[in-house]
Amino acid sequence: MIATPGAAAQVTAANAAMKDKIGFFPIPGKRADQPGAVFTGGSDLVIPTAAANPDQAYTFIKELTGDEWQKKLAVAMSYVPNKTTLADALASDPGAAAMAVGAANGHATPNSPNWAAVEANNPIKNYMTQVLTGADPAVAGKAASDSIAKTLNASS
Repeated sequence: MIATPGAAAQVTAANAAMKDKIGFFPIPGKRADQPGAVFTGGSDLVIPTAAANPDQAYTFIKELTGDEWQKKLAVAMSYVPNKTTLADALASDPGAAAMAVGAANGHATPNSPNWAAVEANNPIKNYMTQVLTGADPAVAGKAASDSIAKTLNASS
């Protein structure tokens, strides 16, 4: 299954017999010694122009994205911290640790207002599933790439 560690927790919560049968690894790359490139990032943290307390908002964002809170969030939420140098906080969480290995070779999603539509259609997950079930990677990759390009280039 291609999913985050939280999905594995849902599986084992529904079926305890699966507890010792699920493992984690980063998305494979072209070479055995390097994971594949993955998307990194997530939510954007912004302070609205009309914020009543922009200085406090800035302090909050600065603290939240600082090393101390990134480590705490990583442990509490099975969350990959915002810096590769903080990945050691995940040593006791094999799922998040595998995600952190992949994230070290990651890239941000495209800066496009249409990216949410790409994720809603999810051609990337379809591509990975197709390849893992025997499809030709080049053919499946071209179909996914064409779908992504069409969605990103659509009028918003």
